Amino acid sequence: MISKNDFIEKLKDAAIREQEIVQRYITHGSSFVFNGDEDKDFKLKKVIADNFSLNPECVIMIGSAKLGFSIAPLKLWKAFDDESDIDMVIISNEIFDEFWVDLYDFNLELTDRTEEEQERFEKFLIYFFKGWLRPDLFPFSYEKKNQWFDFFNSISYGEFGERKITGAIFRNFHFYENYHIQNVKKIRHGGI
Repeated sequence: MISKNDFIEKLKDAAIREQEIVQRYITHGSSFVFNGDEDKDFKLKKVIADNFSLNPECVIMIGSAKLGFSIAPLKLWKAFDDESDIDMVIISNEIFDEFWVDLYDFNLELTDRTEEEQERFEKFLIYFFKGWLRPDLFPFSYEKKNQWFDFFNSISYGEFGERKITGAIFRNFHFYENYHIQNVKKIRHGGI
């Protein structure tokens, strides 16, 4: 774990590359939400990995649950609190591609979208281009959207604390790392 002040100091140190910051503090290291309890970290990763037939190394906690504070542009430095979710990402080209094919076929059959569905679809495409599937942006009537949320709801508010657990999918580590590297660069260039 790293404190917000120590993280800011690392950001100020120009000798430390953005990729190293992402790898050391976001991808690796223990989580804030579990107070460094690596067994609990691993158990959550394993539950998710087992559901998708993946190795636990393909599942990573991100966000304020990981760091204790957010580095997302719209929530910068917001502390992890009672309202915060535990955000998990799956990094798997196989899972990503399964959804990609399925969503492609689903969208071919979709003949008409409401204005709200069209806005969601356009936002979905922006993330998709970045190698990131956000299930909250899946089409309203897409059956696998319900299955996704049913699974994550089933592991929320229980063994891992009274919190909602969310998930998203990155196609591979290239997209995952670069998304976070860009956030770190924006913070650095925005002035700390």
